[in-house]
This record gives sequence, structure tokens and C-alpha cells, in this order.
Amino acid sequence: MRRKNIIAALVLIVFAAGYGVLTAGLPLRTLPNTPDPSFFPWINMAIILILCFCLLFHSLRQPKETTPNPDAEERNRIITAMGIFIVYLATLPTLGFIMATAPFFAAMMVLFGERRPVYVGTGTIAVTAALYLLFRHGFGVFLPRGLLAGFVA
Repeated sequence: MRRKNIIAALVLIVFAAGYGVLTAGLPLRTLPNTPDPSFFPWINMAIILILCFCLLFHSLRQPKETTPNPDAEERNRIITAMGIFIVYLATLPTLGFIMATAPFFAAMMVLFGERRPVYVGTGTIAVTAALYLLFRHGFGVFLPRGLLAGFVA
């Protein structure tokens, strides 16, 4: 596994570098108080590079080869998480960001072990509100309003 992680990290670092080169060629926007078209690609590239270097550093520090052997319960949890994510993506345009994201986060929190209803409820509301405010008002990205079209600006 160590060798595969090192190879994957190096390949993704090369991919991120190529992505950065292509991003550098995007045109500049001259509108005031708006991000350039290259803003999000630069953020994506930075996140990919940070994660790749973390994977590379962690893999180089591993003392020996280890082979993960996920049990059936873990495999089922992963498959269930992917199913929940696919349902989330399918319902996002119809329900809207807020109405689809809140149950998605609640389901993920319960799936991965959180059983306290107060934590699930407050975490769901806090994460959904924070993401909505960040993307809608911080980045100026219009999110799907869906069922709340008359209530959400």
C-alpha cells in the first residue's frame, strides 16, 4: 500500500501542476468585487497539492507495507455512503441546496457513528448554514433554491 500511495501522490502532483498551468491561461475579469474565472481552479489546485503532499509525507513515514482488509461492515458503510451521496446529487436541483443538504449531513453523521440527536441536529443546521453563507454571500455562487425559491434570496 505504501508504494501505491507514493505513486498516486506523485501522479496527482503532476496532474495538479498541469492543472495549474492550464489555470494560469484563463482570462482576467475586470468587474469590481468579483473573483476571476481562475479563482476556484486555483483553490482546487492548492487543495489537491496540499492533500497530495500530506499523502506523500505520510506514505514515506510508514515503516512497512500494510495491506488494509476492510471488513464487511466497513464495506457496507462505504457503499451506503455512496448511495446517500448519489441520492443527494439527484435531489439537489429539485429540493434545493438547503433542503437537500440538511438531511444529507444528518444521514452521514448517523452513518459514521454520531448517535446524539442534539449533535446531529445542531451539526446539520450549522454546517448547512455555514456552507450556504460561504458560497452564496462569500463567493457569490448561486445555489439551487428548489422548494424554497420564494423564501430564500
